[in-house]
Amino acid sequence: MRDFSDMNQRFMLRCRAGRGMKGVIMAKKGETREKIIKAAAKVFFEHGYEETSVRMIQEEANVVTGSFYHFFPSKELLFEAVIERFLAGYSERINEVLENEELGIAECVEAFLKEMQDSASVYYEALQGDRLHWTIQHALHNKTMETLAASVQVKLEKIISEGKIISRLETDTGTLAAILIKGIEAIVHSDKAAGKEMYNLERVKKGTFDYINLLFVVAQDC
Repeated sequence: MRDFSDMNQRFMLRCRAGRGMKGVIMAKKGETREKIIKAAAKVFFEHGYEETSVRMIQEEANVVTGSFYHFFPSKELLFEAVIERFLAGYSERINEVLENEELGIAECVEAFLKEMQDSASVYYEALQGDRLHWTIQHALHNKTMETLAASVQVKLEKIISEGKIISRLETDTGTLAAILIKGIEAIVHSDKAAGKEMYNLERVKKGTFDYINLLFVVAQDC
């Protein structure tokens, strides 16, 4: 009877080697994708969306055309990945505030506004906001508002279902969240009208609480 033990051992070794090689390939692909995103962020932030070409990003990332299009079929998809990467940390910190069960509504609003201000200050400095191309500023602003509205909608759904607040408007929570965020945005920009980079947190708090009271009836013990 033929002994297959040696053949089995060699087969298992080849399988393990194959899995190891696959892991190396996947890691290299991840590194290449990350390199493209970082290079794209640098070029986009400096030149703007319209003036940035795929070739400029390829040269900055030092990747060939095939590698670029393997990960990103279009410049638009790459731009979305850059913006999403930028906002990932911001969204996480905002959600930590909104999901903190130990905070009452007033405390949550204060912490939310404080996080908005702190993050804006950090990112403005990190990105050299005064030098950002206007197309990137516009895209970042719009995406930030969308991110905030989505997070606030989840919070509104929860506290409305718990009876902590009642909307004065007959509309869905998605619309309520958008109205709330747009209102806060207007309050912030009004306070920054004098040309200051950062807004006065105490004045914005007061304006925000007044605005919330126009939109919602807040339970006394919340």
